[in-house]
Amino acid sequence: MAKVEGKKTAAAAKKSAAKKPAARPKAKKPAPKAKKPTPPKKAAKPKPKPKPKAKPKPKPKAKPKAKAKPAPPPPKPARPAPVKAPPRPPVAFPHPPAPPKAKPAAEEKKRTRRSRPKVTSSGPATAAWFVQGGPRPSSFIPAPARAEAPSLVAAPPASSDRLVAEHELTHIAVRTVPMRVDVEAAAGRVYLNINPNEVTLKVGEGIEWDFRYLGGADIVVEEMVIEFEKPSPFGQTTFRSRRPGAARPHRQLSGAAQKAATGRRVQYTIRAFNGFKMELANARPWVTIS
Repeated sequence: MAKVEGKKTAAAAKKSAAKKPAARPKAKKPAPKAKKPTPPKKAAKPKPKPKPKAKPKPKPKAKPKAKAKPAPPPPKPARPAPVKAPPRPPVAFPHPPAPPKAKPAAEEKKRTRRSRPKVTSSGPATAAWFVQGGPRPSSFIPAPARAEAPSLVAAPPASSDRLVAEHELTHIAVRTVPMRVDVEAAAGRVYLNINPNEVTLKVGEGIEWDFRYLGGADIVVEEMVIEFEKPSPFGQTTFRSRRPGAARPHRQLSGAAQKAATGRRVQYTIRAFNGFKMELANARPWVTIS
């Protein structure tokens, strides 16, 4: 098709060129000088017009081939008829029970006293408005500090007032004799006052030294040392005991007296040291093993 259209355009261009007349030459202006007369030229014969070329016949378009019709789809197989289930037998619902007959109105009973609920305590008594557990609100204002317990303000409890564990009652190993040692600071010095100054023990008994700090001596004294000369009536010759925290009892046990020390009267030394291991005071009590 593209070639046929190209040929048509070329033929049309040639026709338009043939139809246009040839351009006439412009006449020259006569010169001023006189010239010989020239014989008149013969008129030029017109050129014969070219015969128009025959238009090429367009090629007949090829008819499109008829498309093959698609084969019809195979017929769908017929669905089998659904099998009907046998009808269910009707369910016989039981008849609702007959409403009970209204009883005659009973006489009003006398009011009975309600039983008081039993209250069991699971802890210390607390007020109902106290918040038990969990964070307190920001508006909570704690109660003012109360007075300290007398046991914390006064001297620590004596050895007889201490708490006794169960194993100390069932398995009594050593019977102890208390000896109080007052560590007192006065006039820039430290003094040791022992009461009683001498104790008598039986074989198997021991001493319990109970240290009490007076006059601010607990600020200066850091350690108490008890020394026996060899052979010691107890299992060891030296006992070292560091001062515990504030308002706590400071005690030291000697252990059981040895059988080999029977009938001996021994003098030993109790020394008080500060944090720099300097001796501040000493005392020399006695012990007798009977």
